[in-house]
Amino acid sequence: MLTKRLHKFFVFLFFIATSHLALADETLSKAADLIKQRNYKPAYELLEPLESERAGDIDYDYLLGVAAIESGQVSRGVFALERVLAQQPDNINARAMIAKGYFRGGEAENARAEFQSILSQNPDADLAQLIERNLLSVDKATGQTTTFAAYIDGGWGFDSNINSATSNSTVSAFIPGLGLVDLTLNNASREQSSKYLSLSGGASFRAPLSKNLSLFGSAQGSTRTNWNESDFDPSYVDFSLGLTYKKFIDSYTVALQRNNFDVNGNRFRESHGVALQWQRQIDDQNQLTVYANAADLNYPDTKVRDAQRTLGGVGWGHAFAGDKAPVVFVTAYYGKEDVDDSTFDFLSHDIYGARIAIQSVLNYKLVAYANASYEVRENDERDPAFQKTREDDQFDFAIGLRYLPMPGWTIRPQLSYLNNDSNIKLFEFDRTVLSVNFRKDFNW
Repeated sequence: MLTKRLHKFFVFLFFIATSHLALADETLSKAADLIKQRNYKPAYELLEPLESERAGDIDYDYLLGVAAIESGQVSRGVFALERVLAQQPDNINARAMIAKGYFRGGEAENARAEFQSILSQNPDADLAQLIERNLLSVDKATGQTTTFAAYIDGGWGFDSNINSATSNSTVSAFIPGLGLVDLTLNNASREQSSKYLSLSGGASFRAPLSKNLSLFGSAQGSTRTNWNESDFDPSYVDFSLGLTYKKFIDSYTVALQRNNFDVNGNRFRESHGVALQWQRQIDDQNQLTVYANAADLNYPDTKVRDAQRTLGGVGWGHAFAGDKAPVVFVTAYYGKEDVDDSTFDFLSHDIYGARIAIQSVLNYKLVAYANASYEVRENDERDPAFQKTREDDQFDFAIGLRYLPMPGWTIRPQLSYLNNDSNIKLFEFDRTVLSVNFRKDFNW
């Protein structure tokens, strides 16, 4: 929301600020045209080689500042705009753009100061109103005022394996007195495909308790209707409530969580637990995250599966420079699930995993993304039904697009694939899902 308001504000001022360049300088005129077309990187590449000879030229520094900030070279852009303001302290256009640069660089207080400086120059009523809205957006983005958000999402898709079951028609199981026997699986125990409709929604809030401490909470739910097999229709409801403490570049979060997962309207699993996270914004391009969570899992119809699950991991995110604004995030984690009833310790297992996610801005309305993960699960003891200690290797990936046809709306086509390889045939399966979702976001 803040980025959109800053962009509208900047476009309004940019056309005024560059209207005199058409005949003044061919290079600057070309750069201004590129910026008006949102071709920021070519504009930056045109202007940057001239900095040593043209630094100090107000028009040049202004255009370089705009192009640099919009193409991800925030520090270079801020330096250029500071040269403009050193000569013209009352230049509203430069102050508006440097405010955007400060905010993108994580300097919200400096961004607020620049907007307030513009207000002190007694701009006209329309411009003053726009600045006030941007100041409010800065406060919301930095947690200085209470914010609310909600969304509703509907989708259509095809799922090749709605019950995450094996495609094998027989499995070998141990029967006392008979040994290992090949058993034929019924249809419900084998993979089934279906088209489906999905609907989800949620709401959240964040309220500052002090300058550094904020309270947040959320509730969301989802349901899916399979066209062919309603016996496997899934639905869930999630709740969370927590606190975030932010000090300089560090954020500390603790949250209570609750989840109910149903299949065909019947409760399959309940879980409640706590999540902890530490996040450090190393610089404007790198972020480190360390997290841990613990949950109590309850299965109303299969109590032998009731367990305590703990998991912790570390993640690193990096935002690359450039007009495509590529972002990559990698995570590695380890976990343990211990069943409550030690008689069934063969269900307890260790979890090892890694995940990578990438996204890139194709244009101002279209974002491409991809993610992949690999997880290994190793059970503690031999399964008496199969005379083996279960080991699973799971790989999955997803690719998709996020298209923003208008503010607040997102259309998301996605293709995902999952393969679970197990040393016990009953648990090996693969799954392909093709979907298109339509989402509406609300923020206030």
